[in-house]
Amino acid sequence: MAGLEVDGVCFSHGRRRILDGISFDAFKGEVLGILGQNGSGKTTLLNCIRAEYRPERGKVTLVDLSQDVVGFMGSVDVRDLSEHERSQVMAIVEQNSSMNFPFTVMEVVRMGRYSRAGILDEGSEAETEAVCAAMESTGVLEFSDRDVDELSGGEWRRVMIAQALAQEPEILLLDEPTLHLDINHQFDLMDLCREIASERGMLVAVVTHDLQLAARYCDRIIVMKDGRIESMGAPEEVVTPDMIGRVFGMRARVEYDEEIGGLSVTLIGRDRGKRRSSCASSRCGHVPERK
Repeated sequence: MAGLEVDGVCFSHGRRRILDGISFDAFKGEVLGILGQNGSGKTTLLNCIRAEYRPERGKVTLVDLSQDVVGFMGSVDVRDLSEHERSQVMAIVEQNSSMNFPFTVMEVVRMGRYSRAGILDEGSEAETEAVCAAMESTGVLEFSDRDVDELSGGEWRRVMIAQALAQEPEILLLDEPTLHLDINHQFDLMDLCREIASERGMLVAVVTHDLQLAARYCDRIIVMKDGRIESMGAPEEVVTPDMIGRVFGMRARVEYDEEIGGLSVTLIGRDRGKRRSSCASSRCGHVPERK
């Protein structure tokens, strides 16, 4: 059953069209990758989904909500919910999240419970169990008493995901969650996303530009270019040398790897033809029209 429907969403900043008719469905229990170059509209799309931005056309609908989330079942336009109600349905881990105060891990994760205020008594056994369960599932329970300013980048991202899970949402939105992380932490974090989707039945939407991780971990991928959906489908349908050349300007080798049970993407180098064309346009002073 669908968890999210995006229908014809358009968004502009000034005269610049950032999103142009974006439509897709996303489903509970899946990891959805939103893939594209910087400036393709990925983060803007995420902000429209969470109602941080208001589309000039189109809408985002939450589908098949649980009755105990916002007091009713069925479908609702995300803009018809209050911020408090949306936080019970959706949680987001932003790209540049930081904490400048010496809170402990436990205190930071407990902040995620603000959306449940009034549902459980603060400090109750049930409240504490919800916080500890979020920390245990993300592997941060063992250092719950540490100050967050002592954590590594990978540990901090896990704490942010634990805080999001403490909201008990149905949809988890992650904006470039592996950015600036060591390789081992990148794989650990994507393994965690897979576990959250499969074990909790949540929709996990991951905005990324990492081809290898998206191809390996996502159930479906949306590829964006210039504010439009370039292609959409299962990784084996979407992640192809042709798509990588068109969207990323790179030559690549894509193979199924039995050991990892998914696609293996090897980036070979820049597409020389595209690079020469770009350089020639630059020398003659012509700037290609943005489509």
